Amino acid sequence: MSDTNDNTLSAPECSSCKDGKGSSKCASCPSASPEMRAKKSETEQQIEQRLSKVKHRIAIVSGKGGVGKSTVTASMALSLSMLGKKVGVLDADVSGPNIPHLLGLEGRKLEASMEGLEPIMNRNGIKVISSEFVLTTSDTPMLWRGPMRTTLVTQFVTDTNWGELDYLLIDLPPGTGDEPMSVMQQIPLDGIVIVSTSSNLSVLDVSKIINMAKTINVPVLGLIENMSYMQCPDCDRKIRLFGESKVERLAKQYGLRMIGEIPLDPLNSGVDELPADGRSLIVTAMKPIAQRVADLAEKHK
Repeated sequence: MSDTNDNTLSAPECSSCKDGKGSSKCASCPSASPEMRAKKSETEQQIEQRLSKVKHRIAIVSGKGGVGKSTVTASMALSLSMLGKKVGVLDADVSGPNIPHLLGLEGRKLEASMEGLEPIMNRNGIKVISSEFVLTTSDTPMLWRGPMRTTLVTQFVTDTNWGELDYLLIDLPPGTGDEPMSVMQQIPLDGIVIVSTSSNLSVLDVSKIINMAKTINVPVLGLIENMSYMQCPDCDRKIRLFGESKVERLAKQYGLRMIGEIPLDPLNSGVDELPADGRSLIVTAMKPIAQRVADLAEKHK
């Protein structure tokens, strides 16, 4: 039986190259010219050089927006830093750069030195690069098309003076578009961590992310269920607003790990920055999850 209609198994191409003219657009396309492939090789060398002192590279992804992927990324960064690790975060969600808000860096501006772009460090010692740092104000929209956003993310990697890091976490935009695919193809990753809620639509879109990762041979370290439950303040009973975990069922379906669950936390209502003082249920729940992710990354190496 022909599988020509199976989009999951087809060769990945960015949206700007689906007309088959990759030679003039994208080095990743099968029809790319030798010149374009050489340019891609040069970029890969720059990435390798910049990340030569970064031990582990992990991308945090989601099938759709609104599932708390950036919150998971920021809380994982906090948890790893509290484990004594040197951590950096690349906010690759150019259109929705929330990492600076979550890590207490709102209003800061990007600076450069002789070594390149200098990541901004938060009070916990986490190094951050984000498009938020180049915007005039936080409500200024980044009105760029896909190829320009992808180029900016690549430049953030090739031009940033990351220095020595134990972990670089990459907060990718949701879905299977140009930016997530470019990062997964260009940056040597230990793997990806997929974030989802237990809603039907969120779980459905996670399947697409899993199949994309398989197509381009990127390891899936596991799945995290966010907003998994609300803890009763009186009896500590877990109230599962979306019902029993569909994320765990999906993990079993694809033979993947269920890394952990993160609850809703009323403390974070109306507050951007995640507290690192032990009060946040989100950060507390993330601590064992971050340790599992660290262990999985070590095994991958």
